[in-house]
Amino acid sequence: MGRLFRAIRGFVGRFLSGVEERNPEILLENAVQDELENLKKLQVAAARTMAYEKMLANDAAAKQKLVAARERQAQELLARGRREAAIEVIQQKQEAQASLAELEGRLEEARRNSQEMERAFREQERRYNEVVRERAALMEEHQRARALRMANEARASISLSDSSRDLEKARQAIRQASYEAQAVGELSVSETERQIAAAEVDIKRLEAERELEEMEVRMGLREPERLEPGSPEEPEEEGRG
Repeated sequence: MGRLFRAIRGFVGRFLSGVEERNPEILLENAVQDELENLKKLQVAAARTMAYEKMLANDAAAKQKLVAARERQAQELLARGRREAAIEVIQQKQEAQASLAELEGRLEEARRNSQEMERAFREQERRYNEVVRERAALMEEHQRARALRMANEARASISLSDSSRDLEKARQAIRQASYEAQAVGELSVSETERQIAAAEVDIKRLEAERELEEMEVRMGLREPERLEPGSPEEPEEEGRG
């Protein structure tokens, strides 16, 4: 069971590593997080160093006060003629001075360490800010590149020949429909015109036949047609001979 779990964890780890290598956003975020972790570590270390320096400074100040107090006490004892007591107090003062000297040495070293840690922290802070700014710039560049790539892919997927062919088909269909409508209209107009022309020809022929009949009657080549009952009588032609 443990071997299976380790195998699965290894597979997932390799998969995630592959994803990170292919994804610049993850890589940039990892870089920022790494710098942030280093900054936090240096911040904690600098805070501890400064706290230790402050503790040593307080101890040194207390020792200095003790040395000064033992100096006054020894002088007072010596003024009262208590020489042995004064000697004992002076020995205590000397021990305090030795301890103070050691504290001052440690304090000096702590101050140097604090200064170095503060410089390292400031340097890491500057580096972190630079990485954050660089990430923002790279992310913007990455997004522009991705947008350009998507635009190029979209442009490549567009077939101008297909669109031109479709447009030409649409033009042909529209022109064909227009010609058909025009032809139908012309056929309708032509049929009407033919009917009108035929009627005019019939009328002209009737008029010509009527005029011819009248001419035949005048020349005596044709008897005048009798009027049917109920029809109005026509006046007799004068000068019939």
